[in-house]
Amino acid sequence: FRYDTLAGGAGFATQLVNRGPELLQRALQLMNACREDCDASCYRCLRSFKNKFEHILLDRHVGAELLEYLLTGQLPEFNETRLAKSTKWLFDDLRRQGETEITYQQNASIELGKGKIVTVPILATRKGGKQFAVGLSGPLTSGYPADPALLALPTGAPQLIVINELLVRGNLPAATREVQLRTSV
Repeated sequence: FRYDTLAGGAGFATQLVNRGPELLQRALQLMNACREDCDASCYRCLRSFKNKFEHILLDRHVGAELLEYLLTGQLPEFNETRLAKSTKWLFDDLRRQGETEITYQQNASIELGKGKIVTVPILATRKGGKQFAVGLSGPLTSGYPADPALLALPTGAPQLIVINELLVRGNLPAATREVQLRTSV
């Protein structure tokens, strides 16, 4: 939505109708240029006093991913640093639960045979030996791991569980519960 913020409107919004790609590109630049310590949003990129009730919903990384897709038609790789941080949060929360039937390892290496090794973000192992590879997806690609190497896990390898990164950041207890439910099978 584009609208004039001047009282009564000055007609500027109508001048922007044919400049959509230019506006999206500028918005993408603003989100990508923000400081590295801006984890989701700040007053430099997305926040303002007017949207104070939505601050918890604003996420420049997700916005940038969506804008890049709209501008190029290609899904970009999601921020690796952020994925690593979210994976650590999920791993720490799973370990904090104190389950006795299952153990968790972070960045575990699994040999696939023929010298191929895949690093699994979180490896969950039940007492009986059944294993699960837990990976995160980008916010816009639910169900598809951010690390494409996880899609190559063959039959007999650990079962793949993909959790959306936004769920980890927005509702860590629900993400933990989902992993626990899917590993209890």
